Amino acid sequence: MSRAPDPTAGIVVSGGTTRVETADLVAAAATVLEAALHVEAAVDESRRAYGLVIGLVDAPPSSVRWVDGSAACYGTLGPGTSWAPVPPEVVAARSALLDETVAYTDALVLAREVLLGLFDRLRKAAGIYEEGESGAEGFVSWLAGVPGLGFGVVLAAGAFDVGKGMGAGQGVQPGRLVTGSGAYHDEVVRGTSTIIGIGAAGRGLGGLGGWFRGATVQDAAGVLREVSQSYRRLFAPGVVTTELTGTDLPDGFDKPVARSAEDLLSGIDVVYGTGNDLPDSVVSVEKYVDDDQRATWVVTVPGTQLGNPTTPFSMTSNFDLVQGEPADSTAHVLDAMRQAEIPEGEEVVLVGHSQGGMVAMAVAAAASGASGAAGTMPRYDVRQVLTAGAPVGLATLPSGVRGTHLEIEQEGASQLEGADNPVGPDRVTVRADLDAPGAPGANGKVPHGVPFHVEVLGRAREVGHPGLVDNLDALEKAVAGERVEARYFRGALDPLPIAPP
Repeated sequence: MSRAPDPTAGIVVSGGTTRVETADLVAAAATVLEAALHVEAAVDESRRAYGLVIGLVDAPPSSVRWVDGSAACYGTLGPGTSWAPVPPEVVAARSALLDETVAYTDALVLAREVLLGLFDRLRKAAGIYEEGESGAEGFVSWLAGVPGLGFGVVLAAGAFDVGKGMGAGQGVQPGRLVTGSGAYHDEVVRGTSTIIGIGAAGRGLGGLGGWFRGATVQDAAGVLREVSQSYRRLFAPGVVTTELTGTDLPDGFDKPVARSAEDLLSGIDVVYGTGNDLPDSVVSVEKYVDDDQRATWVVTVPGTQLGNPTTPFSMTSNFDLVQGEPADSTAHVLDAMRQAEIPEGEEVVLVGHSQGGMVAMAVAAAASGASGAAGTMPRYDVRQVLTAGAPVGLATLPSGVRGTHLEIEQEGASQLEGADNPVGPDRVTVRADLDAPGAPGANGKVPHGVPFHVEVLGRAREVGHPGLVDNLDALEKAVAGERVEARYFRGALDPLPIAPP
């Protein structure tokens, strides 16, 4: 059966609440598929009927024949039978029948495509997806997870994809080294972590049993954190958070008002400085007020920024966040929220990309509920977290906090924790495979940038997944009011003085 283009190709949505039982969705999908098969049979019969009328299909014996498009019939039924032309009204009736048969067939084909599209939506809304691997793919996945072999597997898969692009006349596209191995990123992260994690505290070379017990990604992050500590010691322990005002901001700078989840994601590129002269390591804090004077604060957090040695969004912070430890970037965001004077009890929405997504999850956990009430940390009413391209599979959210996560299989970054995201009534993950049949493809680029995730979210809406719909509706309700404040805070590490020789 031919299929119409599917905007949801390669999209997988998991988690969240559902308004109907999954079994009901599965039963409805089966009913729709049965209807589609009946329509397919009707299409075949309609095409056969057309062939019978026009003479392309052999018909039962008849007193009428069509020769080179001209009609004739028996004039008499006795000896010496002769042929006579068919009356014009019969020719006209035949022509009208052919036209109606074509129109009927076209309508059936359209109905079949609509039914098959509905079948796909029902299955995806029920959480049923076609992601099975062939035997060869399953074997390669296993190889990618073997400690020491993973990097070789992904390099070979990437190199093969580069060659495939060259064969298709697309030239050398280095990004394919990453995107071509997207299906195996989780496995290679887990396998590589086993090797690195052997050096974690308490294991060492004398603890090779760690190999067999399975060193975790957190263990590996701990080892790498110790390596980066020698650099981190060059700076003071805290982070200096400074509000940017007046001439500190680029001329004419203004972050666009958000009205949708896609707008919230696009705002991350604004604080990255994309298309403007905003400095690095900036967090934005905006206040929206609805008609009932209820306030919502939107905190937008960028990701890793390696171009500046004093940034709190460093690799050291990445390692801390993977371990679940306090990080410079988390401290910077919390200080920005404190300086913005967000009142306790007013709703907060956290939006983050890459490392910023991990920071958003950490802030939500640290500043909500009982954790936020501890010590001197303010208690913020974090209601929602929106992340893109962030490895948040090991992070948890307090009860009642909605989490919406966007991940792309070919980007690499969102798989660096080596684990799938947990699912729950408030936590929804959209996973996109850009190389799936019918999907738009990565076009030789590593799809980690914010625009890729904005496009994925737009396509994911077409699935109609109830949990995703609920979360997106809540996000858009949060920013439906008037924006009355937009403030910007830059974070930096303070270098320690270098002792004289």
